[in-house]
Amino acid sequence: MRKIVAGFAMSLDGYIEGPNGEYDWIVMDKDFDFAKHMERFDAFFFGRKSWDKLLPLDSGPFPGIKNYVFSNTLAPNKGFTLIRGDIISQVLYIKNQEGKDIAVYGGANLLSSLLNLNLVNELTMSIIPVILGQGKPMVDILEKRIDLALIKTKQFANGTVQLSYYISGC
Repeated sequence: MRKIVAGFAMSLDGYIEGPNGEYDWIVMDKDFDFAKHMERFDAFFFGRKSWDKLLPLDSGPFPGIKNYVFSNTLAPNKGFTLIRGDIISQVLYIKNQEGKDIAVYGGANLLSSLLNLNLVNELTMSIIPVILGQGKPMVDILEKRIDLALIKTKQFANGTVQLSYYISGC
């Protein structure tokens, strides 16, 4: 079965966006090989708000990636598959298909929903060395505590620390 892997950059105080929705504080380390990292995935899960942010960029689907948008109100552009209604059965169907792992592209509401439904297998956080004081937290409201088991850590020269966790009970 494929894994669902949620990966986010966040500030040391737990925000994935600044108070005005900004991301300018997220600085990629020169040694992080994003292309190699992406080889693990052949599908992306987008929350509606994250998908909305792609539209001004005239973004089409990522090449070679199956793109799913979770929304009860949208009809996404060509190349994106809409997931609405009973997401448990649809996500389990996708997880059981042949293929690589699935990346949760965003955002906090989608991550919370998937965590509440025990659908996320791994969580990888890149902790950026900045304290924002306010902004959008990594998760919205959770129905229960989520227990994690550390898989690996990596420290980058720019001070970013990446922590990867297996999610217990998934």
